[in-house]
Amino acid sequence: MKQFQKRYIYAALLASGFFLVSLIVFIMLDINIVLSFILAIILTILMYVGGINLFRKKDVRELTSDAVNNYYFLASKIQSEANKTEDKDIIEKVEEIGKLTDSIIVSLTQRPKKVETTFDFFDYYLDIAYKILFKYNSISNKKEQSDSDKKYIKNTKGYIDNILDAFTKQSKNMQEAKMLDIDTEIKIFEKTSGINKENVKVGVKND
Repeated sequence: MKQFQKRYIYAALLASGFFLVSLIVFIMLDINIVLSFILAIILTILMYVGGINLFRKKDVRELTSDAVNNYYFLASKIQSEANKTEDKDIIEKVEEIGKLTDSIIVSLTQRPKKVETTFDFFDYYLDIAYKILFKYNSISNKKEQSDSDKKYIKNTKGYIDNILDAFTKQSKNMQEAKMLDIDTEIKIFEKTSGINKENVKVGVKND
C-alpha cells in the first residue's frame, strides 16, 4: 500500500495560511471582496504547487522495485570497484557486504514500515563504501604517491571492515525486528574510522 506523502500535507498547510493572509491583505487594500477571493485562490494554488516542490524532501519513501534495484545497483558498483583493487581481502569483504545488502532488503520486505531508516542506512554506507574504494583505486594508479596517499591505502581495509561491521549489525537487527540508531552509528563509524563523506570525494583530484 502506498504511503501518503508528507509534502502534500505541508504544502496544504502553507497554502491555507497564505490564503488567509493574502485575503486579509487584499481586503485591507479595499479590493472588491469577490476579486479578493479570486486573487487569493489563484495565489494559493500557485503556493500549493510551489510548496509540493519545496517540501519534496519530506516525502515518505516507499519500498518499491525501483528503490530496491537502485540499492542493488549501488552494491554492484561497489563490487566493481573492489574487484579493481585486486586485493583478495577487500574483494571478499565487499562480497559479504553485497550478501548482507540482500539480507537486509529481504528483511525489509517483511517489515516495510522500517523503510525510511533502512534507506537512510543504505544511502550513507553504500555511498561512502563506493567513494572509499574509488579513491583507493585512484590513488593506487598514481605514479607518485604522497605520504597521505600511502596512509589512505593502508587504512582502506580498516574502513571496509567498519562498513562490514555496520552491515552485519544492521542485518542482525533487522532479523530480530530491531532498528539501529543510524545517526549514532554513523557518528561512531566516522569517529573510529577518521573519515566521513565530506572528505572522500569522487571525480576530483585526490591530494
